[in-house]
Amino acid sequence: MIVLNHLAGLAADPSPLRREVVVDGVPLVVRGLCAEDATALTAFLAGLSCDSRRFWHGDADDTEEAAGWIEAIGRYDKLRLVAHEPGREDRLAGVVDLSFSLPEGFEITRYAAYGIELDEERTARFGPCVANEWQGRGLAAALLPPAWDAIRLFGRERVVLFGGVHAGNHRARRFYARHGFVETGEVDGTVDMMRDLP
Repeated sequence: MIVLNHLAGLAADPSPLRREVVVDGVPLVVRGLCAEDATALTAFLAGLSCDSRRFWHGDADDTEEAAGWIEAIGRYDKLRLVAHEPGREDRLAGVVDLSFSLPEGFEITRYAAYGIELDEERTARFGPCVANEWQGRGLAAALLPPAWDAIRLFGRERVVLFGGVHAGNHRARRFYARHGFVETGEVDGTVDMMRDLP
């Protein structure tokens, strides 16, 4: 209930989530997803490469997925951050998907199989995605501090990858390792990784 109240409060006033970053010499705003982002989010999802869709978004219908995310603002256990150039809210550069629950059968179950007990009150799930034209430019790394700040607002101190990372996605695995994540185990071609926030 505390998480839902906090999410509803951030939906009403998302200003605590707002950050400014500079990536490859370009200033970007990182902020909470809002209802006005529906068209931009649909375009972001539709523009993902085949690899990005396979590793992050899957085969969901872009319009339905975006509508579901918009409908979930301030509800359930979700918090989404978006990044864009100032004044270019219509063109998202990146998205971060955060979740503050650990449903049975997913991360909490997989980590238990590795001998790791996740504390539901202190753990958040994390899933970033960067638009194709921003990949390899440092945006993914720049999204980490704003995401960690958002997670800390909820009193969480451990982060696990939302759904893990595909074992064959070596680029992503190296990225996460460089940024403090450790591999905890692998199930059915999915590698789980976690990190503790300082």
